[in-house]
Amino acid sequence: MTQDNQQQQESQQQQGEGQQQQQASPQQLLGRALSDIRKVQNLLELNYPDQGEAIKMQREAGDLIWAQIQRMQQQQGQQ
Repeated sequence: MTQDNQQQQESQQQQGEGQQQQQASPQQLLGRALSDIRKVQNLLELNYPDQGEAIKMQREAGDLIWAQIQRMQQQQGQQ
């Protein structure tokens, strides 16, 4: 194994260990999904304004995820 390959393998192992220690919460994962949905929605609105149905679907998906995030936050606040 070359030194570059060994360093790459060690780096991947360290990243894997870090991911295990810092697993994202469901809220964080939903937040990332919401962020990506909003980015796509904005791109559609700017570059393809005639794609009204796709924009509407993006907006609805984002609204559903946002509502779920809020429900989860409320449940945590009640505990």
